[in-house]
Amino acid sequence: MDYLLTFIICFIIIYLVYSIFVIYRKKGFEKFKSSKQVIFFEKAYKLDFKKINLKSFAQALALTNAFIIAFTFTVIQLIQNFILKMLVAFVILVPLMLLMYKLLSIVYKKKEGKQNV
Repeated sequence: MDYLLTFIICFIIIYLVYSIFVIYRKKGFEKFKSSKQVIFFEKAYKLDFKKINLKSFAQALALTNAFIIAFTFTVIQLIQNFILKMLVAFVILVPLMLLMYKLLSIVYKKKEGKQNV
């Protein structure tokens, strides 16, 4: 139960910080439009951000990143050894990022296609 609470608190804090400083601040959102994450999604998953609502994408990306970080943080709390924590975090973080970003790109690729019709 403690780990679930840790996950929820971590998730909410990360999401709120990201929302406040990136999505809802005009200056932060302008930087987001040309950020490395947006460029990554354009190149790796061929998303066309002219056809996608960038604000909703930023919200979805914030939720995705908050889940990835909170899940990884919660799992490494189970481990006592610092070096082992770092190894497990890396082993969890990379595949989880690839999986979640792929799922996010699939969802937005479908939304991009629906706007053309």
